[in-house]
Amino acid sequence: MTISMIKELDKPAIITLEREVSFEEMLRRISLFSGVFDTQRGDKVVILSENREGWIYAAYSVWNNKGIVVPVDASSTVEDVTYVVEDCKPACIWASYKRAEIAIAAVKAAGADIPVHIIEDYEHADIRGCDRADVVADSNDVALIMYTSGTTGSPKGVMLSFGNCMANINSVAFEVPIFSSFRRTLILLPLHHILPLMGTLMAPMIIGGGVAISPSMSGPDIMATMQKGKVAIFIGVPRLWQTLITAILYKIKSKWITKALYNMCRKLQWRWLSRTIFSSVRKKMGGNITYCVSGGAALDREIAVAMKTIGLDLLEGYGMTECAPIIAFTRPDDIIPGSVGKPLPSDKVEIRNGEIFVKGPNIMLGYYNRPEETREVLDSDGWLRTGDLGTFDDHGRLYITGRSKELIVLPNGKNVQPYEIEFKIEHYDQYVKEAAVVQDGQLLRAIIVPQPAWAADLSDDEVEETLKREVLEPYNLTVVNYKKLMSLFVYRGDLPRTKLDKLQRFKLTEIINAGVHTAPKEKQYVEPAFEEYRVIKQYIRQEKKCAVRPTDHLETDLAFDSLDKIGLQGFIEQTFGMELPLDRMTTFKNVTELAEYVSDYKTRIEFEKTDWHSILQESSANVKLPGTSYLGVLITKFCRWAFKHYFNFKMFGRENIPANGPFILAANHESYLDGMFVMSTVPNKLIRHTYFVAKEKHVTRPATVYLASKLNVIVLHMSNLKTSIQQLGEVLKRGESIIIFPEGTRTETGKLGEFKKTFAILSVELGVPVIPVTIDGAYEAMPKHQKMPSCGNVSVTIHKPILPAGLDYDQLCDSTKNAVENN
Repeated sequence: MTISMIKELDKPAIITLEREVSFEEMLRRISLFSGVFDTQRGDKVVILSENREGWIYAAYSVWNNKGIVVPVDASSTVEDVTYVVEDCKPACIWASYKRAEIAIAAVKAAGADIPVHIIEDYEHADIRGCDRADVVADSNDVALIMYTSGTTGSPKGVMLSFGNCMANINSVAFEVPIFSSFRRTLILLPLHHILPLMGTLMAPMIIGGGVAISPSMSGPDIMATMQKGKVAIFIGVPRLWQTLITAILYKIKSKWITKALYNMCRKLQWRWLSRTIFSSVRKKMGGNITYCVSGGAALDREIAVAMKTIGLDLLEGYGMTECAPIIAFTRPDDIIPGSVGKPLPSDKVEIRNGEIFVKGPNIMLGYYNRPEETREVLDSDGWLRTGDLGTFDDHGRLYITGRSKELIVLPNGKNVQPYEIEFKIEHYDQYVKEAAVVQDGQLLRAIIVPQPAWAADLSDDEVEETLKREVLEPYNLTVVNYKKLMSLFVYRGDLPRTKLDKLQRFKLTEIINAGVHTAPKEKQYVEPAFEEYRVIKQYIRQEKKCAVRPTDHLETDLAFDSLDKIGLQGFIEQTFGMELPLDRMTTFKNVTELAEYVSDYKTRIEFEKTDWHSILQESSANVKLPGTSYLGVLITKFCRWAFKHYFNFKMFGRENIPANGPFILAANHESYLDGMFVMSTVPNKLIRHTYFVAKEKHVTRPATVYLASKLNVIVLHMSNLKTSIQQLGEVLKRGESIIIFPEGTRTETGKLGEFKKTFAILSVELGVPVIPVTIDGAYEAMPKHQKMPSCGNVSVTIHKPILPAGLDYDQLCDSTKNAVENN
């Protein structure tokens, strides 16, 4: 590593709002700092300071003296700094005036005898007589010890060599020319983290592009620095990009013309058009912005899409301190929102049982003084276990699907990545500032920090009630049962995060526990005494197998899904002799309000369980079925032929399909093409007698509505699910058959999801056999985020029919899922 080979020494190396520093002056100031303390090769030097010019001089002076830089968070406590001093035993500390007292107290607490040098004493000192520093380093020498507590709370010193650092720089400056001598980079994030240290200091200095230092994270300071510094590369964290794009979109969507232009650009995704229409955004950012870079934490795909729509290239990087830090990054000519790009050219990356392993010249030397912990993540062959989960697409792009250490495993075996839910909750930004998801027994709980301006004059109870109604309820309507949030905790503070925005999940329980001790005691609810409440409560308790309070909301507290509501609707009709529309049911604040409504409008009380058999046996005179056309046969035959040649399509077990209906083909859902994959296995003579089941949201355009009405497609209307189920029942009663996907939606990860009971109800009540179907390879060929299918091997296996006799809904559901899963 060297910065002494830069030819344009009069070129600005550092720009602040107050002054400019040339490379010539910078090298002389590094020389001045190098002479303050006579460190020896391998000596460790702590830097405890906010971002400033002197931080740069201090760091390079240590390297100039063949030492090791130990950056420490400027907001550290005495205890934090003491830990570092005791662990690595530095030769000295460079500290700013603001942090000097902390540094001195830490040295005293550690019982160490080391000097503390004040950066400001030398930052602007006279450099006459100082030669230019010749900062050259051996690639095998340790350059940095980065103490990272991350999200687990156990500080470990990551040892990175100059070779580790240069492997990253070579990749993003020479192999993929993102950094260059004519692109200046903004220093904004704290330099004690590896991402800003490498990306906003070491890389731009070594390449010769120089840096501009923002004095703070405020919007005006950032924009002023970008304007003065003509910044081309802006590195930030996801929350910063979320804040930026939210503010921009607010202005865009405030006028119908700009909103229409935005929607057009989002649909077309033409880079030149977006940059032309939204050129004012680039001008406000200084007019020279070339690349925005996101790292440090997972980026919501919607943020990337929005940035691309307004003409800003947002490159996403994925890595960790142990990799100095890059493992993969987006190439400028291949920006795919949702993907973190391709691995470093010098790295090997493998997916083992879903987890990401990496090997290459950027991998750390190990944890300082932690040989056992080093061996836990770094094997003898140099492979680093990241703890992150991911997949590759056919083009070698990496997609992060979660973090194994953060994974919530519910008692029912369902796996939940909390950050996916948190992103969705934070989209309700009128009410939510930030959110965290934790496990609460068998369910999920949200810790929500409300927007201060909105919640300032409201009590916690009022905030909670509004959040349930305006955030949790609409969110719960969009997800499967096990991802629903059944309770929330209002927290009026900042969630614990690292400086690079990673949530410190190990501290979340402390927040809830602290709230339990300081909050008022739980309300003592007065149980309503009227009969309608007692009957409805008893029904819910039996169906959901949980306690029921008078203040419980059907969705938020009791986890009612669409099918549960149909059951309750049928129960109320049979028991109280009244009709209760589903859309009316969702308006009740709680069980008490629902029971009061029933009390007002009932015609009788006759306590019975929901009778699905009666519902499905009701008169079908008003039930209309979609038409069938020979065109569907032709389309199926064509698809069967095309699949064979494009996907090497294979069909197994077709002999298990009965010669005549009715039957239910229940398949896993891996891709958009699954319906035709399954239909291709159906004998030609049965094609016109086999119906698809599709969600209403997929059949909205006039063309798709028309085709659905002619090509055997039954549309499930979630607002009138009872009629839709009766429609499916009528198909089966007429001797026809159904293709259904019990998961209800395509898989996000390739794994089998929870099976909904609709098909089991139809099978049990009408005595129709269920034929399990396993689709294999479709997820790899066309995952949910991919618009065009890739070539690959796809197969469909038809299993032996399962007869419903003697089985209840849950047993049939489990048997079918097991057959599909154990292909």
